[in-house]
Amino acid sequence: MTRVVIVDDHALVRDGLGRILSRYGCEVVGQAADAREGLALINELRPDVVLWDLIMPGASLELLRSFPKEVRALILTAVDDPLLACEVARAGAHGFLPKTSTPEQLAEATFRVAAGETVFPSLPELTEREQQILEHLASGRTNTEMAAVLNLSVKTVEHHVERLKTKLGKESAAELRAWAARR
Repeated sequence: MTRVVIVDDHALVRDGLGRILSRYGCEVVGQAADAREGLALINELRPDVVLWDLIMPGASLELLRSFPKEVRALILTAVDDPLLACEVARAGAHGFLPKTSTPEQLAEATFRVAAGETVFPSLPELTEREQQILEHLASGRTNTEMAAVLNLSVKTVEHHVERLKTKLGKESAAELRAWAARR
């Protein structure tokens, strides 16, 4: 039986996740409402999988690195962002699942992570130039400033910004800029 700890700052979410996982044959061995309490439970109980909400008090990508090696982390979050999935993978998580997932998807991801697999959404491939443009957007540079720094035409920068909007599902350059700044 797969042993699971659920760490989420919303009691209704913890309860619902626990009920779903129990219905699929998992044993929920503990629940915590914040990162500090969750880390203590993980260290004490050594579950097979921890369902971890990334957006809660005390949670951080750095904290994921402190999990015991044998505990596999499945990040469950309301932020359905493929690039955030990349960041959590680099921080040591074994899976990333949006909270919009179905109970079946949650159970399947939990069992796959427990079995040693990784579960991540397909990620958009960004070229090196697109990554550079994102970094400059995050630092607040205008298209004209990026063009000068990268030795490109403003039209070429605008083209890259449009491609990034499409790849990352952003509707406007302002939304893309705000998103890049948060990253």
